[in-house]
Amino acid sequence: MRIFGWLSGSFLSVMLLWVPAFAAPDYHPGFACPRPDGADVLATALCNDPVMAKAELDLEKVFYAHRGQEGAGAYQAIKAQAVAYDTALRNACAIPAAGTPGAVMPSGAASCYVKVTEQQAVEWAESLSGPYAQEAARNIDLHIALQQKLINAGYSFSPMDKADGLYGDAMRTAIKTWQAAYGDEQTGAISDDEVPHVQKLGISRAVRWANQPPEPSLSSDTSAPPLLRIFQLDMLGIQRPFLEQFTGPAKYVNHYSDKTTTYTYMVKNCELTAYEQGGKIQGYGLKITPSCSVPLTPFIQNSTPTVAELTLGDVSAALNGNARPVSDCLESCGNAADPNIGLMEQGSHAEDYVNIEVYAPVVDEKALNAYANWRDALRKHETEDYILNGKFNCDGKYAAEGLHAMRNVAVKQLFVGWGASGFGQYINGQCGQ
Repeated sequence: MRIFGWLSGSFLSVMLLWVPAFAAPDYHPGFACPRPDGADVLATALCNDPVMAKAELDLEKVFYAHRGQEGAGAYQAIKAQAVAYDTALRNACAIPAAGTPGAVMPSGAASCYVKVTEQQAVEWAESLSGPYAQEAARNIDLHIALQQKLINAGYSFSPMDKADGLYGDAMRTAIKTWQAAYGDEQTGAISDDEVPHVQKLGISRAVRWANQPPEPSLSSDTSAPPLLRIFQLDMLGIQRPFLEQFTGPAKYVNHYSDKTTTYTYMVKNCELTAYEQGGKIQGYGLKITPSCSVPLTPFIQNSTPTVAELTLGDVSAALNGNARPVSDCLESCGNAADPNIGLMEQGSHAEDYVNIEVYAPVVDEKALNAYANWRDALRKHETEDYILNGKFNCDGKYAAEGLHAMRNVAVKQLFVGWGASGFGQYINGQCGQ
């Protein structure tokens, strides 16, 4: 086991050589193979035997979970355990020490190595609990795939571009950063409940465009579905007659005092709203259903699945935690309309200043619980006037509580554009924007 800074050059660091999902995984040590000097017969064996390499990587998974759970104060004690294990392993399997001249691997040493390694993994796992126990029990291929997801989405600040299965300090920081962006407790270990949400992470533009040109717009692709053609960056700022080549005539038209006009279209039974100002389309709104959805990929730094597959927490993570949780009403809302909870992000220069809004009406159980939990968190500390006036939307004091409350709520409405939806305009008005 390579414990960085402690046992440099030890034989125990192994990694999965990452290959496309359709290929069988192939396990190799993390050091160069073949060994140039043959100074450690065990290292040479690990280079040649993927079964041994996988057993070692399974042990590394448990070891780093143990290390992460106990924290930096226990690192020296954990180091001592690793040194003792290395010695015991070699003694049990009659494997010569590293640097032994003319050493060879004894007959049966490989199977002994796998057996002892598996036993040690079980022993170390006994002291684990909560998400660290779940991490240690996870299939090694999934364990590495989750690490790769965090790297590809830009959450890892390490120069490493391929996952190696070792969740050291940098990866614990990456996990905590993702957990904060998603709205969950920052444990540093991925829980079983969090796994499907990490799996939804896309790939950052920096990674996508490193070895290939930017993705072309689909607006001119006549084989693409109409909604996918419309939700493209070059479809902002266009003239409405051009849009209506895709949509047909509007079903509803509404004029507002700020000189915005909205046009509501039914595009293959999907409700699309176009926001026009100054004679140009400034943004699009979409009522989200399983069959009426688009990815956010053309507008933000990270690629995403379609919005219908995402929760508000997933969208927040795709936006690197930069969106603010908002609600148009958390107190004394009356019966005139259902309140909404959601997220708003003001687009950066890197995102062509395109604003993103995702929200959900408070009608189903998850949304009702999120609404109540956020409201109750505010009631513990703030006056009724503070809540009624929507100050929580503006000062960010309770953003973490809001995001945590709504992280598992499905997205029901989407807006992308240079302005704001009616919901977004109301929130901005509360904040004097």
